[in-house]
Parts: sequence; C-alpha cells; structure tokens
Amino acid sequence: MPKPFRENRGATTTLLTVLLCAVGAAGPTVPASAAQEHARFLITAGTASMGISVLRVEGDAVLTPVPGSPFPTGFGVLSLVASDDGRTVYVPHAGDFGISGYRLDDRSTLTPIPGATVTVGGPPTSARLSPDGTTLFVVVGGVPGHVESFTVAPSGALTPTGAPRVPVDGPSAVGMAGVDPSGRFLRVATYLGDTVSSYAVGAGGDLTPLGTETVKFGPVAPGYTPDGRYVYVSNEFGFDVSGYALADDGRLVPTPGSPYPTGGVPHGAVASADGTRLYVPNAVGASIAGFAVHPDGALTPLPGSPYPAPTGTMPGQVALDPDGRHLYLVDVLTARINTRVHTYTIGGDGALTHSGRAPVDTGVFMSDGPVVVLTD
Repeated sequence: MPKPFRENRGATTTLLTVLLCAVGAAGPTVPASAAQEHARFLITAGTASMGISVLRVEGDAVLTPVPGSPFPTGFGVLSLVASDDGRTVYVPHAGDFGISGYRLDDRSTLTPIPGATVTVGGPPTSARLSPDGTTLFVVVGGVPGHVESFTVAPSGALTPTGAPRVPVDGPSAVGMAGVDPSGRFLRVATYLGDTVSSYAVGAGGDLTPLGTETVKFGPVAPGYTPDGRYVYVSNEFGFDVSGYALADDGRLVPTPGSPYPTGGVPHGAVASADGTRLYVPNAVGASIAGFAVHPDGALTPLPGSPYPAPTGTMPGQVALDPDGRHLYLVDVLTARINTRVHTYTIGGDGALTHSGRAPVDTGVFMSDGPVVVLTD
C-alpha cells in the first residue's frame, strides 16, 4: 500500500495541500540497548515531514527512539512496508514519484540501499511486498491509476519486473494495496472510486485483472486475517468496515452481516495473530473499535468497544505486539503536532485499556495512510 485518512472528500484537498507545503519536525533520541539481533522496532513514516521514525520495542512494550531517528526520506509518504526480518524498508513518496529502500543496520540506523531508489510513472500511493519478499507492487495514482512491479534482489535493490502495468478501475488518486497471505492475489482499494479491484499474481509479477467490487464510501487499507481467509476494508465515509471471504478463485464474498459499524471514521484494520480479533482505529471519533472474528468471518463488538483514545488525538493506525498483550495506537495528527504513539494493554476478552504510560514522540508529522510497521 495503508498502509492507512480523511473526514470527508473535502479533506482530500487538505491532504494534498499539506503535502505541498508542510515542513518536517525533528524528534528526540536515546541510546539503543544491546542484542540487536533480537531487537524489535516500531517504524512510522511522516507523510508531511519527509522522515521515518524508528522506535525500539523493549521489555514490557517500552518504546524509545533509536539514535538518529527520524531518518530523512522523500516527501508525501502514504505507505510503508518492511521485509519479514524487519531489516529492509520501502517507502513510496508521492512528491517526486519515487520509491526508496532502506536497511536497518546493526546500529539501529536506517541507511539507503544502493539501487533501491526508483521512479514510477506518477505519484505512488501504496507499496506492498509479496509474501516471499521477491516482488514489490506499487500503486500509482491517476484517473485511472495503475500498478507497477519490481523485482527485489537479495541486497534489497529494485529492478522493474518487465510485467505490463495494469490499470486500476475508477479514480485511484489514493489507491491502497493489499497482497493476500497466500501471495496469489493483489487487491487495490480506491479511496475516491469506492471500489476494490482484484488481480491474480503470476510469474515475474505479472497481474491479471479479476474484476472489481463496489464497496461503501472511502475504502482504505485492506487488512487480512493471518490465515488468508478474510479481508476487511474500512469505509471512511460509511463509518463502518466491510468484511469479505476470499474465494479460491480470488473473488470477494461478503461476510454475514457486513458492513459493521465502528462508531467513528475508520482508518484501517488489523487482525490478531490468531485471527480471532480485529481492531480498527477511528480517526474521527477518537477511539479504537474492537471486534471478535467468528469462524464465518462475521464481526461482533468486543466488550466495551469502541475504546476511547487520549484527548487531542486522531487515531491513524494500530499495531499489535506479537506478545498478544499490547496494542500501539499511532496518531495521524495530535494537538502537539508530531505523531505520537500510545500503548494499550489487551485483556483476556480482547478489551483494550490504556496503559497509563506517557505517549512517545516519533518526531514525524502527519502519519497518514498505512505507514506503520511493527517488526517481529
């Protein structure tokens, strides 16, 4: 790809304005601790501040910025993706039609990868890796937009696959992509087109269009259950999330009772490691909706959902710690300008409770879209 974004269609204009005129902000740093090979990181991009924040995750979900964070990147980042080992990071930056790749080295420093800076044929709004990490798919905005693909070398360098570009149905100025866990299909949600387009992934990054599903208003950032049986798409202007079962032939089949109200303007969806729960940040409404995922893909609210976010926040993305006990809420915008991260504890019934810890400043500004990655 959210990646994931706006209260209404008029806010899209505001976003584009910010992308043209906003300036970056620097954040604090603290020394990193030892045992890099076992370290985990929460990585967040700033859409309007040309930076990538790296926070080390230690102990009982304690977050601290690594030295040198945030690291500079191109302007207008709406998506961020990392390799399975968490060491390679790619970001599309719409401001100059570019994609940049970085390596997280043994000193917790994010450094550019030689040969991993490429240009695409328009403003890139989303990037997603294939599950095996060998292909990078990039959604390029336009009317219509299209999808390009790149081969990922062992070094992380990028080269075009040579596969034809495929169009995205409808206006796709802010298209957000998702790759099925099986690696067999690519989905693109069109924020302005109110559609989800599906493609079969062939050899060498070749994509075959399978059709388009009309969804509710403002779909963003498809989120999958780990077993690949279901995908959930937030509908920003519908105040709900749509659920789909993934058929063997790539079709999307609505889950029972879909769509499901979230209690605010949803901004993405993240499933737990066991696929039994789904959490959705409400950017407007300042809350996090929690759902139980039933065997047929239907959703029902968890006890106490939606859960309040701290005052002055605009929940943008959530990330679930692999320990199953913590959730991280990442702001789009806050009363303090810079994006901040808030920590929640997850109860046995899936309910969320704020940890009471002070928020951690990422040092980046306006983390819009699916721009958050938590490495294992």
